[in-house]
Amino acid sequence: MKTSFKAMLFIMLLSFFLAPPVLAQEETGGGSELEKLRTENEEIRKRLDTLELDNEEARHSFGMLSRFVEVSGYADAEFYLTDKDGESSRFRVRHLSLFFIKDIQKEWKLFSEIEYEDAPLIESAHTTDDAANVQGKLFVEQMYVEYHPDLAWDIRFGRFLTPAGIWNIYHYPPYVPTQERPLMVRKIFPQVSDGVQARYSFNTGGYTFDTHLYAANGAGNPGRLDRNENKAMGARLNAGHGALSSGISLYAERDNSGVERRAAGAHFMANLSPFKFQAEYQYRDNDPETGAGFIDRGFYAQVMYDIGAWTFAARYDWYDPDSGSKDADMFRYTGALNYHFAENVVAKAEYNRNELESGEDYNEAIFSIVVAIGDL
Repeated sequence: MKTSFKAMLFIMLLSFFLAPPVLAQEETGGGSELEKLRTENEEIRKRLDTLELDNEEARHSFGMLSRFVEVSGYADAEFYLTDKDGESSRFRVRHLSLFFIKDIQKEWKLFSEIEYEDAPLIESAHTTDDAANVQGKLFVEQMYVEYHPDLAWDIRFGRFLTPAGIWNIYHYPPYVPTQERPLMVRKIFPQVSDGVQARYSFNTGGYTFDTHLYAANGAGNPGRLDRNENKAMGARLNAGHGALSSGISLYAERDNSGVERRAAGAHFMANLSPFKFQAEYQYRDNDPETGAGFIDRGFYAQVMYDIGAWTFAARYDWYDPDSGSKDADMFRYTGALNYHFAENVVAKAEYNRNELESGEDYNEAIFSIVVAIGDL
């Protein structure tokens, strides 16, 4: 093994702010002076109340303050150890994701998530404006306008997380125990979809049902272009009863290469505090116009246990990218330990044992600090 998996982790950095003491004055005597101060303060208050915003800059600033946009998000940095051939151990500034939310009117909302991954840098050559330096990734992960006349249903138009399973929706680093996602996630169902989505929730017989129906351009067709005339269709159903929930996800498209893809998934979650358990299975049939078709599929099961500020987690992963290949299967065995300095500050230690049927096994250890900004 190239690297010994020893690590020392992170010392808390906390700052304490002390408010300056307020000095009180006794009102023994000097009543006329106090009355004078009160009169002057009242005059100042009246002037401020009647102040007109005469110049353009003042009017603009006031307009901005009167139209607040809610900002939240998360950020994380990590140290990554590996003995994988061709890769080096490294520090990584992994994510800075900012959410912008605005309730435009009672029934209309704008939501966007902009992700800066691996500390992006885009710098041009001054003489030609051609890109001289490019690193990291800048990604508009979500941007949609939502119409929500009732708590039970809403419609979203734009880019949204593809509603499939659990992890693709609930994946934010402050609230999942590992930095690495399960092997199959974002491979069988696309990460995001550009289109329109309708959601409806209802209760019956003690169960809560959440349904999603959507139409989109399909994988590989972001932003301005759709490179084929076909549209993807998908649905998700989740049924919850007390601490248990389960559901199914469906997706179908014909991609830019003419391959017809039909995906299905099943998920299950149990929140039996202090234990939590979740599992997903996904399956996709790939049928090209010419040549043999193939199936890719995957499964993971994860258990978590909370003890005070500590969370212990273990996960089993399996992904088969091609059912027709004998040496394609990948397996990952994960153990993780989280410590919550606060509700929105988490330190993580994670070990992954990766075993590939091709024989290229390797190990990973990741030590990270994650913070949430506002309400995710």
